[in-house]
Amino acid sequence: MFLRPAPRSAPASVSNLAREVALPHTPRLLRVQSRLFLSIAAAFLLLALPLALLATTTLRGTIHRTYAERALRESRLIATLPPVRAALEGDAQTRDGLNELINGYRALLGADYVVVTDRATRRLTHPNPARLGEPMVGGDFQSFLQGRSVTETVQGTLGRSVRAKVPVLAGDGRVLGLASVGFLLPRLGDVFQAVVRVALPWYVGALALALLLASLLTRRVRREMLDLEPEQIAGGLLHYRTVLNALEEGVLVVRGGQVHVMNPQARALLGVGGDAADRLPVPLTRLLPAPLLDDPSPESPIPVTVRDRPLLVSVRPAPDGAQVVTLRDLARMRALADELTQAQRYADLLRAQTHEFTNRLHTLAGLLHLGETREALKLIYAQSDRHAAHADAVRALRHVRLAALVLGKYERAAELGLTLILDPLTALPEHLPPGVLDLIELSVGNLLENAFEALDGQPGGEVRLLIAHDPEGLVVEVRDSGPGVPAPLAATLTRRGVSSKGPGRGVGLALMQARADALGATLVHDRILDPAGRPWTRFTLEVPL
Repeated sequence: MFLRPAPRSAPASVSNLAREVALPHTPRLLRVQSRLFLSIAAAFLLLALPLALLATTTLRGTIHRTYAERALRESRLIATLPPVRAALEGDAQTRDGLNELINGYRALLGADYVVVTDRATRRLTHPNPARLGEPMVGGDFQSFLQGRSVTETVQGTLGRSVRAKVPVLAGDGRVLGLASVGFLLPRLGDVFQAVVRVALPWYVGALALALLLASLLTRRVRREMLDLEPEQIAGGLLHYRTVLNALEEGVLVVRGGQVHVMNPQARALLGVGGDAADRLPVPLTRLLPAPLLDDPSPESPIPVTVRDRPLLVSVRPAPDGAQVVTLRDLARMRALADELTQAQRYADLLRAQTHEFTNRLHTLAGLLHLGETREALKLIYAQSDRHAAHADAVRALRHVRLAALVLGKYERAAELGLTLILDPLTALPEHLPPGVLDLIELSVGNLLENAFEALDGQPGGEVRLLIAHDPEGLVVEVRDSGPGVPAPLAATLTRRGVSSKGPGRGVGLALMQARADALGATLVHDRILDPAGRPWTRFTLEVPL
């Protein structure tokens, strides 16, 4: 199947659709109108032909029975004629004129032949005078001797025919002979064809009416389908479904207060499952606050909370009277904003370090101009010792990315006026299972940043980091001397959107918790006292190996 735009002769709606999406091409001979027409015509013929065959068979049998009954009735009439009885009783004068008399009756009755025989079945009458005196052929010649009448279809001297044989009885009941009236089968065929010729126009008319109705129906169906083929409609629907499913935002299409379209992202953001209770359409009020659609303003998205999840909702009217509702994860948007802010902070830190390094260079230059070589060397050695101490401390981590992360956090702490201490017992093995190093990096970055934020504005704040391993697994422990986790949030701190920093935050710990659950790790936090009696907030991640 290849793609092409809709034909130029298509309606305006199809042309607009063709400008938005390439519709699948279908051969002209396979248009839905032709397919529907042929299908309906074939269905009609499949039903009509067996009925016509049944009607034909029934008609043929009815004609055959009608002529058999007629032959029997007229044979009985011939058997009761006095000249026939007289001829069979031996009246020579009557017998000589019997054939002419009976042929007159034959013409009057419209039969093909009327035969009268004696008890020995010798013909006394026959349409062909040459056959007189010959025995009658074909069929049953015993029943009439017993006084019974029969009808039969046999092959006679004139051809195959339907005939009756009726005994001719004397006054005392003796059987004198038989009377037989017959109709040749070609005559029955002519009658059948005449009846069919009369009925045929009605059959043809019914077929023409059915085909006309089929044509009108297929035209209406094609018009309702916007002059598109089923493959084109299915292709366009799949295109739009692909686009909807690929969007990061949730999309709802609402008509009359009912949600008719909901992409997977919207189901995830609204917490809607796939059970029967959530099948579309569903009332919008089950998913979002009703006032959203009362006064839609596309320029100002509305922040709402649905099932403890902060969302940003936009409502836009559609040309067909529907409304398109767009859902965005407010927490994720704020998290992205936080990441941008963090990147800005790193940029500011680099600028600050650049200024600090420039100032130190100027200081060194001034000391050298003043001839204070010893002071210049002390400054250089102090800076070198500090960086060497940090580099030696992170060397035990054995993983470059994690070491670089901790070194960056050293600089971040120095910028904030805080003290970051890496525990001397920190050490990691060279080889870790898949996903464990990513979890450790994620945890160290988030926990240290949370600790820095908890100590923001607190002079002399201190943060301690321990990353160690034993035969049972790994332990990541971060302590800070901040005020601790607020009591109302202690039980739900690792849920998405829960944060002491306000709505729209609470992403980092939730992401850590999800990663930890996937690896069978545990994340806990508590409040402890050090030997000097100072309170500390401690977050501990235990990863089994």
